[in-house]
Amino acid sequence: MKLFKKKQFTLDMGFSRKEFLSLLENQNKLVYKRDENLIIFTVADQQARLSLGHEGTHKVSSTRLPMLPVSFDFSTMDDEKQAQFMDVFLLKFLRGGG
Repeated sequence: MKLFKKKQFTLDMGFSRKEFLSLLENQNKLVYKRDENLIIFTVADQQARLSLGHEGTHKVSSTRLPMLPVSFDFSTMDDEKQAQFMDVFLLKFLRGGG
């Protein structure tokens, strides 16, 4: 996806903060350090910085779903490592619908 090739972008993820942090803590593929809303992942000595925004909701029909904006900053990561990181991140954190 073209979006994931940009060095900085934001995704609205369908999680509450609690759900996102639980997935983060339980995954075992990505090395990270967390300080409140800032999460720094390290891939081959290069860093991806993620910032968690304010949790909100997205209304679909009469249902309200959680929504957490996550800002990505790959300004210190080369394109190859960024692509590798996004492949793993999306596998662990992207939800599908049915």
